[in-house]
Amino acid sequence: MDIYGGISAKENTQPFADYTEYMDTLFAWANNCLDDYMENLKQKYAAGDGGYKNIFYPDLEIAQTLCQRKIFIPPFQEQKEKESPLMDEILSYVNVRAKHTVTSGISLPFYELCHRLGFKNFTLFCFVLGILAATQTDYAAVFQIVNENGNLPVPTVESGAKLYFGNGFSPTEAYSHMSLCIEELSPILNLRIPEHMPFSAEISLDKRIIDFLFGKNPFQTDENYIRFFSRVPLETEAVPILANQWLLGAIETSFENNIRHYFLTGDEGSGRKFFIKKFCKNHGLGIVTLNCRKLFSHDYEFADKALWALSRECILTDSCCLLEFSPDKEERESFLEYMDMALIRLAQNNIPTFSLSREKLPLGKIPENGAELHFPLPDMKEREECFKFFAQKYSLSSDIDFSQMASQFLFTPGKIKFSLKSSKNFAFMRGSNVISKNDLLSGCHGQASSDLTLKAAKIETHFGFEDIVINRDQKEILKHAIDQVTFHNKIYYDWDYKKKYPYGQGMSLLLFGAPGTGKSMCAQVIAHELNLELYRVDLSKVLDKYIGETEKSICQIFQEAKKCNVILFFDECDALFSKRSDDSSSIQAFHNSKAALLLQEIETYNGISILATNHKNSIDPAFFRRMKYVVEFQFPDAATRELLWRRTIPKDTPLGDDVDIPFLAEKFEFSGGNIKNCILNAAFLAASEEPGTKVYMRHYLKAIRYEYIKTGKIFTKADFQPYAEEVFGE
Repeated sequence: MDIYGGISAKENTQPFADYTEYMDTLFAWANNCLDDYMENLKQKYAAGDGGYKNIFYPDLEIAQTLCQRKIFIPPFQEQKEKESPLMDEILSYVNVRAKHTVTSGISLPFYELCHRLGFKNFTLFCFVLGILAATQTDYAAVFQIVNENGNLPVPTVESGAKLYFGNGFSPTEAYSHMSLCIEELSPILNLRIPEHMPFSAEISLDKRIIDFLFGKNPFQTDENYIRFFSRVPLETEAVPILANQWLLGAIETSFENNIRHYFLTGDEGSGRKFFIKKFCKNHGLGIVTLNCRKLFSHDYEFADKALWALSRECILTDSCCLLEFSPDKEERESFLEYMDMALIRLAQNNIPTFSLSREKLPLGKIPENGAELHFPLPDMKEREECFKFFAQKYSLSSDIDFSQMASQFLFTPGKIKFSLKSSKNFAFMRGSNVISKNDLLSGCHGQASSDLTLKAAKIETHFGFEDIVINRDQKEILKHAIDQVTFHNKIYYDWDYKKKYPYGQGMSLLLFGAPGTGKSMCAQVIAHELNLELYRVDLSKVLDKYIGETEKSICQIFQEAKKCNVILFFDECDALFSKRSDDSSSIQAFHNSKAALLLQEIETYNGISILATNHKNSIDPAFFRRMKYVVEFQFPDAATRELLWRRTIPKDTPLGDDVDIPFLAEKFEFSGGNIKNCILNAAFLAASEEPGTKVYMRHYLKAIRYEYIKTGKIFTKADFQPYAEEVFGE
């Protein structure tokens, strides 16, 4: 017998005209079940077998009339008793047509959702009943009859089973079907399952489900939680994978092996989100991102509800979930507890999840099907390709060497992209549309991490070799040190020295000498000549009394320095590198371990490390051997002091005719720093007098006297002869 009431085989495989016809067919299926169920009830009550006959009979007539009126497009005209095999065959007919409809390009959200979730026939039937109750108010009377409860206007799992199995319904035999239905519907419907009567769970649909099934925008986020999560648009621009291409293959392979949770670590701009978008696009997945910091500030109960809604959103939109977390120290413990809760919720529904952080965090409940992947900094060739690719949309001057830029700045692809964008702004401020080399350098320097500025102070560099007064040997050493940086790529990459010398490619200098002899200025000269940024690290501030904090600070300094290839200047390094002793105290052990760690970081740092000390004799001799260059800054002799006086006084200074620079240099044994102070103070002394006053000898002598007083040096009037009267008066 043809169960479809004469419908031809050709008609059986015809696609639905649209989504409305498809849903109306499902509603017709449900209505036939409701009509038959209530017809059986009428017969039962007429025979006097129903205890609710007098109460429900009039309503039953009305309810049955509603169902008959609602049978829109019956796919069959004759039905047998509603037994499970027949129900399955009817649904198979609907599904075959639905499959052909989707193949033809017509979207059927309900079919696609149920198919994706693998709903069994009974679950799908209960879902249809829930849609009827949620979208058509007059069905309230129908389900009040089916539930035999005037206060329950929506279907339950149990009443759905009564309708689905009809006269063949048996709570025992239907148990497995009802249990599976609850399990399958729970991820998308808030069933509120009673503890002692689980099958009385109401199949009630909220607005988000209705919007998804019938709304104009099925991908609109749940309005109750829109401030916590949202959909991420996939990239429309075809950007090639410029660095770490192997990582996408690793994600793809692990996904094929049922890995569903990925912990991705890496620096800002390392490409984590970019790779996720590539992966999702390849697999036809959307992306829903959660603002962890905002949600985790609420209580557990609210957060749990929001996480359920998040999980459902991923299910409805066939999306993966993106979690970004970077907790502060104060909120770290609580934050991680919430993260564990989120991971458990998402893992329950097998949702592909990507957790992003800069560093690995100690999450307590990592799913078994999880994997950890780190996004390293691109190598030099990859960085060069990134510079070339992102530079295509800009006009650049011909003197820009991308190979040099890639060598100098150890940037992620994202930072390279924003460096070029920032350099364009620098060009605009110059009134040009062409990015110059200096514009690009400024744009790159601007990407220096704020984490570095928390531990070190940036020093502006304005001094070149022409400004510093040092002897020939000192200048030769410094120029040779600079050459090691200038020709780094040629030696290590073009001449392939990297294979023979894989470690220690950086450059380290130790500068020692009395205060004011030019050590700090020397560091500035090196930075200026190489066009690199200089950061001064105060070791006294880095040392921390708490266990592990000093080590963490030192590592962070070098990690951030590597990204921007800055020069690290450790002033007064004797605070850490003092001579070792046999003292077995915890304090001495503390200093020894920290010194060893800093030396290790210096040796592995491919940039420039400059250390300075005023106390050579207090430094451990072993430390000297670890430095590539050691430069002593001796106290200047008379000839050097005269040169310092002449070079340090600005050319535009209105000097008096009586200024005797050879006398100042010969008479007063000052370092370069002292001379600088005297010159500056003398200028202010002159400016404070009547307008038009020049800087005379008396101003310099008074400034020298003040410098003596400041440094605590003993002096007499005889030291200032023959100018004593001008300095001390009568």
